Amino acid sequence: MRIGRLGLLSLATLVAACREEPPAPPATYRVGGSITGLSGGNLTLQLNGQQSLTRGADGPFSFETPLEDQSSYSVTVTATPPEQDCTVEGGTGKVAGADVSSVQVRCATKTYTLGGTVEGLRGTLGLSLGNETLQVTTNGGFTFTTKLPRGSSYGVSVATQPQGQRCTVSNGSGTVAGNVADLAVRCHDWFTLDTFQAASVVVGQGNFTSKAADRGGTIGDSTLRNPVGNPAFAQGRLYVPDTGSNRVLGFNGVPATHGASAGFVLGQPDFSNFDTGSGQQGLGAPEGLSSDETRLAVADTRNSRVLLHTTLPASTGATPSLVLGQPGFDPGDRLPGCARTSLSFPEDVFLGHGKLLVADSSNNRVLVWNTLPATNGAPADLVLGQRSFTTCVENDANGDAVKDSTPGATTLWNPTGVWTDGTRLVVADSYNNRVLLWNQFPTTDGQPADVVLGQADFTSRATALTATGMNTPYTVASTGLQLFVTASQQHRVLVWNTLPTLNGTPADTVLGQADFTHADLNDPPTGTTPSGRTLNQPGGVLLTWPHVLVSDYGNNRVLVFTSR
Repeated sequence: MRIGRLGLLSLATLVAACREEPPAPPATYRVGGSITGLSGGNLTLQLNGQQSLTRGADGPFSFETPLEDQSSYSVTVTATPPEQDCTVEGGTGKVAGADVSSVQVRCATKTYTLGGTVEGLRGTLGLSLGNETLQVTTNGGFTFTTKLPRGSSYGVSVATQPQGQRCTVSNGSGTVAGNVADLAVRCHDWFTLDTFQAASVVVGQGNFTSKAADRGGTIGDSTLRNPVGNPAFAQGRLYVPDTGSNRVLGFNGVPATHGASAGFVLGQPDFSNFDTGSGQQGLGAPEGLSSDETRLAVADTRNSRVLLHTTLPASTGATPSLVLGQPGFDPGDRLPGCARTSLSFPEDVFLGHGKLLVADSSNNRVLVWNTLPATNGAPADLVLGQRSFTTCVENDANGDAVKDSTPGATTLWNPTGVWTDGTRLVVADSYNNRVLLWNQFPTTDGQPADVVLGQADFTSRATALTATGMNTPYTVASTGLQLFVTASQQHRVLVWNTLPTLNGTPADTVLGQADFTHADLNDPPTGTTPSGRTLNQPGGVLLTWPHVLVSDYGNNRVLVFTSR
């Protein structure tokens, strides 16, 4: 028995010696930190994509379930109050033998961006928002660094203008209700000119005191004969209508010296010919020119047609691709007519903003193509100055083919100039001694104009030698902000520094005269010669900053004025 008990004791001792103690449970630690800036609602945090914790005020926080030592942790924000943004600092790491209390959640009032687009800029523009001035150098989108909370009032303005431009801001003020993206900045060329300013260069003459056609000799590459109509400038080339010589002269750039020679000629085989032409290569007294920077349109007046070069001509002999007002280029087609596909001695054309407009002068109307024509003789889409495409009588408001005793807001009499920016429309209504403006581009035939210049109302047509009057306005040109009108029979160009919105608005500046009450031809008025300041029946204007070119019909020249 004694031996048995000893054996059992030995076995128990051996079993006890072989038994292992259970492992101690792993150490765990809690993850937390502090919240600052919270207001206006609840914040929800999440740990490792699983545990969630919601707080409604600042202070310390700790997730309820601890993590094992050496575990990775990641704290993220899953919900914030409606007008707050909350960010986590120190939100990732590994548990290292102690509770984590270093996670910082910082909340702040939500703010929104303010921006928009710039169009027409060709320099450096400064835009102001509060204490920030943003320098913009390219067209397209822009965004201020400054952000504002919902409900804040904002005002964006132009701090510094680009050289030679004036920029305006649309939608520039309001109350923040989210990201603001509709700020619209439009920049326009701006010409700073003085009344009776002298031109800097003369084209077609060797000096400012000469006025003879063809410089008193024979036709050549540096002469002009009765130029009338707007010149055009595109891709570094200047196109000048030499009306009396039945041609268009092409210059490589705006001339910088008197009497510069053209580089090529359109409408004639060379610089020594001047005969009236027709067909695809000829011209008959061309007047207004226009370009959209890729194409050139020519009002071929005597041939009662408009020619369209679908690529910019750059050499003598370049021919147009399309003709409007005639079924084709055949010389036998060139009869004037009053129809949707016809023209009668058109004196101006405008090409741009996807549209083509023609001052169909002898038909007393303006024709509109809402898209660029693709075929010869394409019909117009819209007519102004008439009730329909089949009546062409002057000042005929009711379309009965009988001239009314007075003009009206819907009538025209020999319109000779047209311009648009795609929204507004301006027409020189020459024989009614006025300029008509539409504030929105017309959409119906015979739509009435909104504003009249040169007259106090739409039923008057008297001439007046004042800042509000005019006599035979011939052509118009605009930057979209400033408006230029050649008052041909008063030997002057009138300039408005903003497009008028009221009838009879007076002009701000006059070129060609010492003031608004003179119509002198020479300088001095008692003399017999022109100068760089005078004009004789001006009939065309081109705005290509910093230059203003004026077709000076009676002095057989084009004057180049330079903005100061």
